[in-house]
Amino acid sequence: MPDKIYSDVRANIGLRFKKFRKLKKLSYRKVEAITGIDHSWISKFEKGKVNFEIDTLLKLASGLKIQIHDLTDFTHDFVDE
Repeated sequence: MPDKIYSDVRANIGLRFKKFRKLKKLSYRKVEAITGIDHSWISKFEKGKVNFEIDTLLKLASGLKIQIHDLTDFTHDFVDE
């Protein structure tokens, strides 16, 4: 069950990022130019397919000029391991 929770949270964050990226009319390559993060990684990030560090999340949020909480403002299940 924890793997599902982790992937759901990553997917939620990725979808929120995608929403802001599209609102700002930024391509993957433009975000790459702004953040230095590879465009193919950003695509996987938006789909919730990659694990990421808080530093990367901060770079992405800063690149789009949004707050981290804009990407993480949702509820999630608790992880019981």
